[in-house]
Amino acid sequence: MKRIICLLICAALILSCGSTAFASEKKSDNPTILISGFLCSQLYLDYGTDNEKSIWKSVAERAADYFGSNITGTAKSVAKLIMGKTDDFGKELGKGAEYILDVFRCNADGSSAYNLKHYPNNPETSNLEYMYKNGLEQRLYEKNFCRYLSEQTDPGRVYCFQYDSRLDAITVAKELRDFINAVKEYNNSEKVNIFALSFGGLITSTYLTLYENENSVEKVVMSVPAIGGTNIPDRLFRGTIALPAEDIVMFFETVFEGEANLARIFEGDETDSLNRILSSSAYGFRNALLHWGSIWSLCSADLYENLKNDYLDPEKNAAIIKNNDLLHYEIKPQFKSVYNRLIEKGGSVSIICATGSGLVAGGNYNGDVILPAEKVSGAACAPAGKRFSDGYEGKKTSCSDSSHNHISPSREIDATCAYLPENTWFVEGQYHGQYFYEEYTRSLVTKLLFTDEIKDVHSSKAFPQFEYSNNRYKNLHAGFDASPSGYLTTDDSRLIIKNLSEENYIRLLAVKTYGADLDFDISGSGILEPGEEISLSFEGIIPEKSGTAAQITISYAEIGSLNLLNISDFSITVNNGAFPAYENTLTSSEFVTDFRNAVSDSFYNLLSRLSLRQSIECIYNSITELI
Repeated sequence: MKRIICLLICAALILSCGSTAFASEKKSDNPTILISGFLCSQLYLDYGTDNEKSIWKSVAERAADYFGSNITGTAKSVAKLIMGKTDDFGKELGKGAEYILDVFRCNADGSSAYNLKHYPNNPETSNLEYMYKNGLEQRLYEKNFCRYLSEQTDPGRVYCFQYDSRLDAITVAKELRDFINAVKEYNNSEKVNIFALSFGGLITSTYLTLYENENSVEKVVMSVPAIGGTNIPDRLFRGTIALPAEDIVMFFETVFEGEANLARIFEGDETDSLNRILSSSAYGFRNALLHWGSIWSLCSADLYENLKNDYLDPEKNAAIIKNNDLLHYEIKPQFKSVYNRLIEKGGSVSIICATGSGLVAGGNYNGDVILPAEKVSGAACAPAGKRFSDGYEGKKTSCSDSSHNHISPSREIDATCAYLPENTWFVEGQYHGQYFYEEYTRSLVTKLLFTDEIKDVHSSKAFPQFEYSNNRYKNLHAGFDASPSGYLTTDDSRLIIKNLSEENYIRLLAVKTYGADLDFDISGSGILEPGEEISLSFEGIIPEKSGTAAQITISYAEIGSLNLLNISDFSITVNNGAFPAYENTLTSSEFVTDFRNAVSDSFYNLLSRLSLRQSIECIYNSITELI
């Protein structure tokens, strides 16, 4: 049953899009243009005619038609799946995907095979005020976000740029240029501000590079921008999907604002059967998506050339190749310089990068389920499950200021070599496009876009460069009182723990440290109400070396949750004196906990497979806390 659920989730992910939102604290001097993520803009068959139909309605109809007319074949493949024969089911899934997604199909030159269009980009009719007054909410992407924003700022000066997600980044960037010029003229303004999500960040960066000399943009805020691409196209086309079930379930629970921590069910799950199904079905998705220019724009540069040589024809697909070669080999290498020149001219470019998860397609990356953190930010990242050794101070190719600390508390991110070390914020445990549901990132985006309060990562203690996700799904947030989030110094005397849940109560059971000998007093902590925080005193010895990794492990009962007993880990870095000698090696990102030391490998793995590991470890920590 777990694998069937994973399969449904994976299929939904492939056909879905990110979501995002933010609020304004004051009216911006410039008009603001919103650029959504991949597949967010609605496409319509025969747009503007009596036969107009949403593309997703057509997809649903084709799915019903396919499976309704092929009940026998589907039933047979399901029966074989139950018997462990995954290939037949995968092939059936591939056939279905190719048929259902045919309405999205593009010709060999990248043009649409069907008459698909999006809502027109006309400033007079694509601002939020006009669209709400004229009952055009169904034309908007990310409807909840737009409604919220329209209540916080002048909706007549906020514009939604629509685009066909199948087109390559250069083609869409040219359309964005036309829209920016139209918005400027409509508002009699010299510049605009841009908020861009995911693929929208790649489109924006491509626009800034192609039309840099037009000086039409003042502020750019990009959330999880796809500027460096991802491995999803390569793995999908080649059928080498390695689905990280736990990460994907976590992703979707945040999308639906859940708090049950259902991902625990998939801890230690081996998805070999599911991966074989996806590999067998890959040809169907490949045939449906092969001529989308955007797929090739989104492929990371290190994988692009080989994938292109294997699947594109130099003559038939010349138009797709031409634009994407230009993008990968001439435009993307300029992004860092373009960003810095815009800042030098008095503008601003800000990037928000999510970290701490694997990728939907698999691979040894630290990312946000969709994009690798290193591709989003330009930072050096340790592979998934690893961290830089104690004492690591960074490559320092972008920032060599010794007073700046651009190494993450988890010791997994080195932002000294990022595109913008001073203007990139990292959120550990956040998932792709989900920052609106976090107070920290929602407020950060708002201030970056609509105020001048935050110039860089050093501007505000409330918005440190590295922060833990405070999405309600994460249950708890923890940090020391006198240091930036994730750090520990001799100035600290208390640990602040906050209940992030909006519904459930939390009872602390144990607080342990690894890498630092600290003893926390949880007596009298009582029960934390939703949104409540508590300050715990501690005793012990803080290590005398800076740049050393440690971990806070909090065991607690979440009253009202389907999963009563839980554990949350928080990576921290000790900053307390000279750096130790650094060895150019990587080490495991996980500390060996007391429970892990107390049980055998086989028992520990068995508990993980049975989804009992966290509950049993929580009980163990609670008992040892009392002893």
